[in-house]
Amino acid sequence: MLELERQTDPLTESNCYLLGEGGGAVIIDPNDPARVPARLEELGWTPELILLTHEHCDHMAGLEALRERWPQAVVVTSEACSAGIQSKRLNMTQLMEVYLTFRGKTGVSYPPFVCRPADRTYGDTWETVWRGHRLQCTALPGHTPGSAGIFLDGTTFFSGDYLIPGEDVILRLPGGSADDYNAHTKPFLDNLAPGLQICPGHGAPFTLTERSGHDH
Repeated sequence: MLELERQTDPLTESNCYLLGEGGGAVIIDPNDPARVPARLEELGWTPELILLTHEHCDHMAGLEALRERWPQAVVVTSEACSAGIQSKRLNMTQLMEVYLTFRGKTGVSYPPFVCRPADRTYGDTWETVWRGHRLQCTALPGHTPGSAGIFLDGTTFFSGDYLIPGEDVILRLPGGSADDYNAHTKPFLDNLAPGLQICPGHGAPFTLTERSGHDH
């Protein structure tokens, strides 16, 4: 039976989601290089797939630590996300200390870093069946060039930095595009079906209602 666990990084308040079944795991947005591997060890889960909703460092700071511990895990991202994690500008590590100060977390040291490219990339969509569960990734540019949404079995949607309760979508960071968001991503999000379980990149999961689907 599939288990789903959320790990929240106390510094950036970003979410990592761990999906486990039969001793294997899918990791979505590994946000912490120490906590995520430690939790996987506690659970006895071996990462088989690692997926990213976008290239920002608060959603992939633990990526290389996972790859070093479990080199057989396959990293899948959009093409633009794979490029972005290799850029200190696009992955936000150059700006993270300023950003954290803006969010009220002063005096934090956040050395810039990059990640190796993804093992597999996709342009518009990618899907696979993992241990009987269908995972579907869809490129959703706007917040970043490499942003994507990830469906699990058509009932759960990992939305990254879209559909965050109480927050507007941020489009002004490096690589952000209001044009891409309004032309492609906003219509997609507006058409998500009510009843879908939303697992956002920040904040608690929630069930999409008719109204919340059109607020963003």
